[in-house]
Amino acid sequence: YDLNKAGITVLMVSHDVEFCAVYPSRCLMLFNGEVVSEGTPRNFFSSNSFYSTSASRMSKGIIDNAVSSNDVIYACTGKNRDIQINRNTPDIDLFKNDTENIPLQKNKAENKKLSVFKKIFGFFGAVLFILGLIVNLEYIPNFSAKTLPTWFNWGIIGVSVALLMIAFGTKSKRPIDLPRKSSKLSKRTISMAIMVLLAIPVTIFVGMTYLQDQKYLFISLLVMIECMIPFFLVFEGRHPKARELVIISVLCAIAVAGRLAFTMLPQFKPVVAIVIISGVAFGGESGFLVGAVSMLVSNLMFGQGPWTPWQMFAAGIIGFIGGILFKKGLLGRTRASLCIYGFIATMVIYGGLMNLYSALTSHSAFNLNMLITFYVQGFPMDIVHAVSTVIFLFFGAEPMLEKLDRIKVKYGLIE
Repeated sequence: YDLNKAGITVLMVSHDVEFCAVYPSRCLMLFNGEVVSEGTPRNFFSSNSFYSTSASRMSKGIIDNAVSSNDVIYACTGKNRDIQINRNTPDIDLFKNDTENIPLQKNKAENKKLSVFKKIFGFFGAVLFILGLIVNLEYIPNFSAKTLPTWFNWGIIGVSVALLMIAFGTKSKRPIDLPRKSSKLSKRTISMAIMVLLAIPVTIFVGMTYLQDQKYLFISLLVMIECMIPFFLVFEGRHPKARELVIISVLCAIAVAGRLAFTMLPQFKPVVAIVIISGVAFGGESGFLVGAVSMLVSNLMFGQGPWTPWQMFAAGIIGFIGGILFKKGLLGRTRASLCIYGFIATMVIYGGLMNLYSALTSHSAFNLNMLITFYVQGFPMDIVHAVSTVIFLFFGAEPMLEKLDRIKVKYGLIE
């Protein structure tokens, strides 16, 4: 204390988080020889979930930014409990050097409770949603999607989802402050994207024109090669850390599990939402990888076929474009912007490519009228898929991005 007061820097190394939360003016964490996180004690420990103090873990969600027992006592009683290092040392106020100190705020229980207005909306939304499931799963023969008007069936689902969003939707939270990334795209990323976007239409045209009835096999093979190799090369060219690969693998597993969990609801799946979140959190290449691998792995359960590379490319390119738009500042992290992009991407990119695949492999004479017919037939399923993407982004994007931000800070994955 005396040395520090005299202007001498004191460097301490410790695994005692309780000690580190009280005495230093700044904290930093070393992992594998690298600094992965640093900040004032309050910032450092309140933003960490695992490497944190007991007081922080116990009071998280109840008292904001509390990292010591003294913080909890002060929030509850309004009185500060001073501590002493030894008898010859004057009283020390906790976090006296915390220049970035954020005032403690005690969360009021009533702020967490739903208002009467939202409870009513949530109740009726849940009832209508259950009714919609009963109708679509055809549990009651005389009260099913086959016997009821189409507008009634769509109305039940649409109104129930809208009511649930109103009831459980919250204001967007401020994202964790991360170092700003350069919005400039690498030459390798640009060249690979151009090559893929040019090569695939040419491949489809050549296959349609010159290969006749065997077109779908050759087209599928070339599309798979053309959309996989460039992006895998770009991803490997970044020399990703093992920690990033593990997180991306987990995101792929979540997407596959989500698709399996909603098997009973056709086209209602969270895969595209998770792909978009991956692209925003870790960049376009990672978003492409999550989309492509998730579709490939999940089709092991749903069935592989010539449609697999189309699904891989469609999901992958959505993640890639989402990551690029976010990096360029054209796509925000707000719930509204992510939902809008998710709806448009699912309808235009995923739906557009899969409807095109259906038309090309129909063994019918390919013309504009036939293509329009396939798009019209696929429109209802595309709408369901797009709405499901919006729902999953509405409820899941912000919590997942917040957790991924903390992981990036903790494991030093910030570029």
